[in-house]
Amino acid sequence: MKFNSIRLRLAFSYAAIALLATVSLGLVLYTVLREYYDNQEARYLQESAMRVGIVASELMEKNVPVPLIQDQATSWSFFLQARVRIEDASGRVIADSGVPNNQQLILYTSGTPSRVSVPFSETVPMVPPGSFSIHIVQKQSVPVGEGEQVKDFVVFGREAAGVTVAMPADDSMYGLFRAGDAGVLVRRSSQAVAQRIINERGVVLGALILSDGPAYGDEILHNVMNGLVVAGVIAVLLAAFAGWFFSNRITSPVVALTQITSRMAAGDLTARANVRGNDEMGMLGLSFNEMASRVEEVVGTLRSFAADAAHELHTPLTALQTNLELAREEKNASNRTLYLSRAQEQSQRLETLVSSLLDLSRIESAEVKSRFEQVDISKIIHEVAEQFASRAEQSNRIFRMEMVEGELETFGDAMQLRQVFVNLFENAIKFTQPNDVISISAAWVEGKIKIKISDTGIGIPTEDLPNMFRRFHRGRNVSELSGNGLGLAIVKAIIQRHGGDVQVASEGVGRGSEFVVTLSARL
Repeated sequence: MKFNSIRLRLAFSYAAIALLATVSLGLVLYTVLREYYDNQEARYLQESAMRVGIVASELMEKNVPVPLIQDQATSWSFFLQARVRIEDASGRVIADSGVPNNQQLILYTSGTPSRVSVPFSETVPMVPPGSFSIHIVQKQSVPVGEGEQVKDFVVFGREAAGVTVAMPADDSMYGLFRAGDAGVLVRRSSQAVAQRIINERGVVLGALILSDGPAYGDEILHNVMNGLVVAGVIAVLLAAFAGWFFSNRITSPVVALTQITSRMAAGDLTARANVRGNDEMGMLGLSFNEMASRVEEVVGTLRSFAADAAHELHTPLTALQTNLELAREEKNASNRTLYLSRAQEQSQRLETLVSSLLDLSRIESAEVKSRFEQVDISKIIHEVAEQFASRAEQSNRIFRMEMVEGELETFGDAMQLRQVFVNLFENAIKFTQPNDVISISAAWVEGKIKIKISDTGIGIPTEDLPNMFRRFHRGRNVSELSGNGLGLAIVKAIIQRHGGDVQVASEGVGRGSEFVVTLSARL
């Protein structure tokens, strides 16, 4: 299948839309979550700094030795899972825990450091007493202030220094990071907070800086983004499949129409689309079939017209050629003149036939409507009737006219409508005998203009009535009279272009005929 086919393009379009939606959702989700967790990580460090700052102030106020402050910073780092730095008033770093990368708490006995794993759920017994000893007791509930809720703390102290240290166990967004937990933090927050260490008298003793705290937000974001990527891939695949499925539903009728048009292009004018339904494709199939029927009708008409025109043109051309050849070989001047006169008649017949064919072609084209305007039918009929009333009187025909009072207005081409009545009056005079009656009447009938032109002439054979408006058709009882069989075809074409109708009626040969023209006030 070609890449530029509608099916593939729709499938790729669906997939592209799904991909754009996934990427947009991912960007928005990442931005919102990133901002949220950045704020939470900063808040966690700020609250921890406030609590640790109180204890650090107590240590520095009592001039606890720097190594012990370093040990304490390491312990805080363990519990907070953050880097703890303490500076003195001059800005010199006196303790730096470094980035916490283990789960052990540093304890001292007699000044000798040892690393002891401290499970949070167990009571840690007192270490052997020494000059500087630390003991850790089980988590306890202690009040944190008037009007505040009781918090859970891990309490440990240094006997010799007389210092008691309390660390929050669950008063944070992450809770206490306990020894023995399976997960070891590998991601660190980029947030950092600094807080001054002030004693009870308001003297600045130094500064506390917390950084490299737990970045569970990164882990969550990483998992969310991974899940979003998987969901995006699935969404794109499903969208591509849906696009392919719906494109098949949409393009199948188009492919069927393409095959039908190919058959028509190959000459099969009977081909029709088998597209059903009430949607746009069903309407397209219906319109195509109507167009195909119209094309078949037009082509059939053109073929018939070409055959009829060839036949009609062949007779005068043959007669013209024959008379010219006879005139060329004739020695007698009188006979030569006769042959040339007959040739001229055939030439005039050809000219009239070609002119009528051109008129019919122009009438059937859409361009005729470009000259439409409001016209008065009664005025046109009076003008044409005056000419033919004189001819009827000269040839002993009786001409009668009955017109309704007032205007009979319609929308159309005055010249074309004039030609309709000229042709009908011409036929009425041609196909009547002296003392026959020619009548015309016009009136409003049910909101339409109805014009009747009747005569008591030679009439029309019953079997000829259905074909009277066909090109080149002439009644079998008028073969001896001049004509080319296009006059009534021109009348029919003009009236149809004006949205009207024309009918013919006759009781048979010798009983006259009647033509009824119906026109609307507007198209």
